[in-house]
Amino acid sequence: MSERIEDWGLAPDIGQCRLCGATEAQRHFWPEVYAGSGQQLRRCGYCAAVYLAPGFTEAGLARFYAGPYRRLFPAEVPWNSISRFFAWRGDVEVARQRLSLIAPRLPRNGHLFEMGSGFGAFLGQAAALREDLQLSASEPDLSHRGTLLDQAKVDFVDALANLPDNSLDGIVAFHVLEHLIDPRGFLEQAASALRTGGQLWIEVPDLMADWRTRLFVHPAHLSYFSADNLRRLAEAAGLEVLYCGPHTLPSLDGTLWLEARRPERLAGSPMAPADAMSVNTIDRWIERVGWGWKDRIKVQAKRVALALLGPGLVGELQRWRQHRGSREKSPR
Repeated sequence: MSERIEDWGLAPDIGQCRLCGATEAQRHFWPEVYAGSGQQLRRCGYCAAVYLAPGFTEAGLARFYAGPYRRLFPAEVPWNSISRFFAWRGDVEVARQRLSLIAPRLPRNGHLFEMGSGFGAFLGQAAALREDLQLSASEPDLSHRGTLLDQAKVDFVDALANLPDNSLDGIVAFHVLEHLIDPRGFLEQAASALRTGGQLWIEVPDLMADWRTRLFVHPAHLSYFSADNLRRLAEAAGLEVLYCGPHTLPSLDGTLWLEARRPERLAGSPMAPADAMSVNTIDRWIERVGWGWKDRIKVQAKRVALALLGPGLVGELQRWRQHRGSREKSPR
């Protein structure tokens, strides 16, 4: 790539944990290699959070998603046949599966908000299943956010913070928290926006899933969650955690699922520390991931393919492989 990630707007590196703010016992593992960004993978010795440092400024993050993100992750960008793009990704089917867990918990005429609604599949299916729901969302990708809404009426706002306190019955964020500069700040906003008893559903990649390459770590994912530290983060934001662990949907194996609700009395607190065993377990898990000549060849091969074939065709090939893999895993 001709431009380096430093040009996109990295924040100053002050050695502070993204989740708890601690500065002591921050362990460095290895540099980010997916994009060669100059960022480092770190682990906080206080709360056991794993994160990339330095992070982005707000302006830098906006520039990242407007430009470099689409070149780094071509499988996420529509190309050629839009119908095939979504058929291979399976957005609508996954949305229906998520709704099977969420819709029964929402009250009649409830107000549901989605943070980072993407192409709109979840909101489109929510409107079809529950016509009584009031739907709102925040999604900065203006060109694609209505693609799968299927004419659902959605009130788009710039940010969750723009909504009044005590105004929502449900909030969902699927594969969003790991992208945020301030994950705790979002959870605190969510707790304030929910009515008493209102629920929050979060889905994130599982740090403790069976990943075996450093390419799992990349600039789009600023934070890497285990079930233990995701739970403690939600509790510190004042939420009552109902469930936090491996996803209950087999199709979303390798992700964490958090269900939480706003208690009658909302009170945040400092994030509780991790115990020494949890810190050691995370260290061993990351230490097991090597970086050999095959990994380096894979990175170079992708860069050559992007240069020769272009991001559109490379993304199509990646989606096809993912689609084929998901079909092989599905029960016959």
